[in-house]
Amino acid sequence: MFRRIVSVTVLVVFLFLNFSGFAYAKSHFITPGARAGGYGTAFSAIADDLTAIYYNPAGLAYQKDTQVMLSLFYINYPVTSDKKDFKYMSDKYSTSAVVPFVGFSTKFYYDTVIAAGIYVLGGGGGTVEGLPAGYKIEGQISYMVYNISLAKQITDKFSIGLGFDAIQFQDKLVAKVPLYGMDIDYSRSAVGFQGNIGLMYKPFKKFSTAFVLRSGTHVDVPDEPNSSNPAFRTDVCYPLTWELGFAYDIIDALTLAASVSQNKTSWTSVAYRDIMQYRVGTEYRATEKLALHLGFFSDPNLIKDEYKNDPERGYGLTNLDMYNMKYVTAGVEYKFTKALRAALSFTHSFTNPVSYNGITYKYEVNLGRFDISYKF
Repeated sequence: MFRRIVSVTVLVVFLFLNFSGFAYAKSHFITPGARAGGYGTAFSAIADDLTAIYYNPAGLAYQKDTQVMLSLFYINYPVTSDKKDFKYMSDKYSTSAVVPFVGFSTKFYYDTVIAAGIYVLGGGGGTVEGLPAGYKIEGQISYMVYNISLAKQITDKFSIGLGFDAIQFQDKLVAKVPLYGMDIDYSRSAVGFQGNIGLMYKPFKKFSTAFVLRSGTHVDVPDEPNSSNPAFRTDVCYPLTWELGFAYDIIDALTLAASVSQNKTSWTSVAYRDIMQYRVGTEYRATEKLALHLGFFSDPNLIKDEYKNDPERGYGLTNLDMYNMKYVTAGVEYKFTKALRAALSFTHSFTNPVSYNGITYKYEVNLGRFDISYKF
């Protein structure tokens, strides 16, 4: 019983970390690229920069120049409550992270392009603020992806891309709470492997379609009973996903893009459901150098109703709507030269307050993305 009380205590104060924890399983909370983010991540049928290694490797086939790209993704979501969780505990939490993307591609053989990249698909860390002397609670979880991709243009209208991911899961937690005799300090890491296939078909000049399939993977992590997320105690499963997308030039200066995807999260945990995600975005090319973006995407709840109060998984949630998140995005891209361009986008969530043990939590999610790329 004492161990369960301690576990629940950690889970409550790490509620803000579990926001990102559930997002890891869904695989679409953290996605690379400011340009893609400006489109509301409806990028599978566009995929015209190096983030194609994630969104759709088939898009690489139309990128014949040797190029490099650096992208940064900044996450910030403060959480406040109307009262302190426990005696001597805090009523204010904060989570932030800077998540990188680095990519490179070049023409390899005839119409074949090879690309490689390192980026993070899920991550977050945080510290409980306002604790008394001798108390410390902080943690970090991340999915680091090492990718290599090949793409070939089969015809002027059709291309195919293949990708291989090594996904490294890392999990760290320090929790020193003398009130409960708690002294936890661990760090662990493990790797799983995933395959990706992407198709892109352009039936006519102004219209593009896409299909992407990601196999998902199982990561056998070292056993850690003190994990802040019970779903991550002994193993981590990354979901199988498929996505359909299209992009259409409504007029010469305006492009509309949309996509729908299914995330097979039921195999990652018995408590998770398979979910659908919807994305839509636009690009307005104001000048030859300046483009503006506006988008929207959904991020639905994946926890099954019958598990929302499951103490073994540490949910105990009275309002599953808190995971039905919706995001709006806005961005700008500027081409300094034919070779050099940069992009910036901002994403904000619409979320619901969270009720837990008579305490109400309020939070918001703000995401910033920045890209810079160069073609040789």
